[in-house]
Amino acid sequence: MFWLYNLFLLISIPFFPLLKFLTRKRGEVSLIRRFSSSFPGGRGKVLIHSSSVGEVNTIKPLVDKLRGEVAITTFTDYGLRRAGKLYPAVPKRLLPIDLYPVVLRFLKKVRPRKILIYETEIWPSLLKGATDLGIPVYFVSGKVGERTFRRLKRFNFLKGYFEKCYFLSRSSYDAERAKELGFKKVTVVGDLKLDYSPPREVPPLEIEGKRKVIIWGSTHPGEEEIAGELHFKLKKSFPNLLTVIAPRHVGRKFELPGKVLRRSESLRVPEGIDFYVVNTVGELSGLYYYADLCVIGGSFVPGIGGHNPVESVAFRKPTVMGEFSDDFKELALELNVPILRREELLQFLSSLLKNPELSSDLAGSSFKLWKEKRGVSDRILSLIGEEGEFKRD
Repeated sequence: MFWLYNLFLLISIPFFPLLKFLTRKRGEVSLIRRFSSSFPGGRGKVLIHSSSVGEVNTIKPLVDKLRGEVAITTFTDYGLRRAGKLYPAVPKRLLPIDLYPVVLRFLKKVRPRKILIYETEIWPSLLKGATDLGIPVYFVSGKVGERTFRRLKRFNFLKGYFEKCYFLSRSSYDAERAKELGFKKVTVVGDLKLDYSPPREVPPLEIEGKRKVIIWGSTHPGEEEIAGELHFKLKKSFPNLLTVIAPRHVGRKFELPGKVLRRSESLRVPEGIDFYVVNTVGELSGLYYYADLCVIGGSFVPGIGGHNPVESVAFRKPTVMGEFSDDFKELALELNVPILRREELLQFLSSLLKNPELSSDLAGSSFKLWKEKRGVSDRILSLIGEEGEFKRD
């Protein structure tokens, strides 16, 4: 089955440029550079692999604490560019294409002393190559969502690799699923997203007038429509309302009623603007600073699983998520972030806008829980045997 997977991947290569959906869903995916084994400065490091922009942001506590002993691979070009901005001194490159000869050549040349895979990026040839060469593999803050679990259960050949890897789980729920998939070395460490630190400097934004600001972060198709409807319903009670929408994929087009301004057009929002669309990459986490309320996208339409609420919670902002937050329900519960149905949004957000004390209590409760549950990166480094000198702050 493993070699059949490699054969299928090899046959598929000529068709990769046609797979536009990859670009829309996960960012650009370069091909030619993935056959290279070159990795200047990467040899002998702890190699951390993450998928794209959000994941590159989340691994920051580990990168910072490993202090020069780390190299990074990403799946997308977007992720690689984000890593370049966040970690300019850290060696980084795209993950090689998951063909066994290509991956094996890369690993033999780079010789990472450990491989840390953030969450659940499953690449069979990478796992086989690492185990064949005796390189320890750790899934850190490992998660196994419902869709991932169903998909991986079909591939029994992966169990032979899973049982040699370490699964440092974000929750007991994910740990149980990892054991069902064949992982033998499973430990619950917590969600690495909890170790997030808000930016010391926030992106510039000037909002004219005294306005209430709702930020919809990481929205997906269908959620802009919800935000638009909600805006005008709330505007009846709060005429100075501004709705900021940051789509998960910045190039995606969508229509909004009312007056719209895009961030690429201006960093100043005049009075009379209904919607400010953040069509820039990597700024959302800092823009939460300007919010009165935060609504986390990917959670009001099925099939996405939600997105990370910690970035807004860390700015002490009242934060809510939708009923389809499957991938973040445990984290939301840990942080006392309300999970609401679409029809509950209007009344709940209206109550928060009308009652500053209620809004402050919700924000303060989530912020306090977040501060108490940090320290996941230290637990990970301790378990992989890298805490030593790198653990010092």
